[in-house]
Amino acid sequence: MSRPTRARLAAGLVGVAVLVGIASAPSVPLTDAAFTDSEYASGSFTAATLSTPTVTSCTVTNFLGTFTGFTITWTSPYQKVQQRLSINNVVVDNTNVTQTGTGPYTYSATISSGLLNTLLGSLLGSTNTVRVDSIYSGTSWASPAVTRTLSVGGLLGLGGNNTCT
Repeated sequence: MSRPTRARLAAGLVGVAVLVGIASAPSVPLTDAAFTDSEYASGSFTAATLSTPTVTSCTVTNFLGTFTGFTITWTSPYQKVQQRLSINNVVVDNTNVTQTGTGPYTYSATISSGLLNTLLGSLLGSTNTVRVDSIYSGTSWASPAVTRTLSVGGLLGLGGNNTCT
């Protein structure tokens, strides 16, 4: 046999082997998967919210007309760890807050002028926003805030009255 004949014979055998392999291969299995299923569900939901605290009093203390501090009292259904008191957006440490009751709880914070000066600097002749809100620890959830305005007059009350309204 000549070389070209052997090459044709080898090519023919390879072709037959490919055809036999294709014919003996298992068929592709069918599937029941469908991505156009018409089933659906509906419902309604509301997000959880935190209750707004209720400020029951905000009083200023004076000595000879000079501001010495203030006391703010509020109620909330949440524990002390979920209470946030801030003045001009500076958070007051909760060690300055006392808790009483078993729920709803009553909270009170007496803030001296010395502590306020440490937190905010001089308050003479200033108007300050006092905020109380409830927070959910570890998240950015906060209740709507309750605010009071703390006005501090000058020395001996010369710059106006000391009030918390």
